[in-house]
Amino acid sequence: MKKIAFFVEGQTEQFFLNKLLIEIAGAKNVNILLKKFKGRGRPTEDIVPKSLAQGTIEVQHTILIYDCGGDESVKTRILEEYSGLTTDGYTEIVGFRDLYPLPISGLPKLTQRLKNGLTINGRIVEEPLPNNTSIIIAVREIEDWFLAEYNHYTRIHATLILDATQITGLGFNPCVDDLTLRNTSAADDLRSVYQLAGTTYNKSKNRVERTVECLDYANLYLEIRNRMAKLNELITKIDNFLT
Repeated sequence: MKKIAFFVEGQTEQFFLNKLLIEIAGAKNVNILLKKFKGRGRPTEDIVPKSLAQGTIEVQHTILIYDCGGDESVKTRILEEYSGLTTDGYTEIVGFRDLYPLPISGLPKLTQRLKNGLTINGRIVEEPLPNNTSIIIAVREIEDWFLAEYNHYTRIHATLILDATQITGLGFNPCVDDLTLRNTSAADDLRSVYQLAGTTYNKSKNRVERTVECLDYANLYLEIRNRMAKLNELITKIDNFLT
């Protein structure tokens, strides 16, 4: 049995990754476990999402997704749990967090720090990542991937067709623009789009799961990944694991 563990910054990333894995895995036998850290130490709680993997007795792949409760906790939790997970047979560990509020110009420095750690005046301030671990940084936020997935808008509301008038009102075109170059929060941009139809987006469980369930995962897999390098990196890791 192959095992992989994901450490994500929050509920939005956890629910999206769970649904993405289910859609990509298809008929493959997978067991997906969702857990959330509660305070310091190891106590966690099990999370039950709207979409559940339909595994069989002969599960071939186990996938563990931890909600770490914040972007700066992702690497910390990886370092804390690494030994136990590798002993338990997990051969790869992947962290997943947002870049925002840092600008895109801060991506190289953050990537370097997360991978190699940080030493100041000969003192190790931050440990490097262990073997078989990595951290993917969504630029700006995971909501950029939601924004770019244009098929889901009419599933949110029938009037969200994003015609010329609606796009003019927004001041940007989420279907074609390079969203990573915007300085605003991607979550705020998504909220602005939804508000065109009198609805909204926020980080509540119901709102997040509504968006996650409306996304066109075939479009994300076949087209949007070509516009979003970090989404492509994540999907490639999933494909390699399931192979």
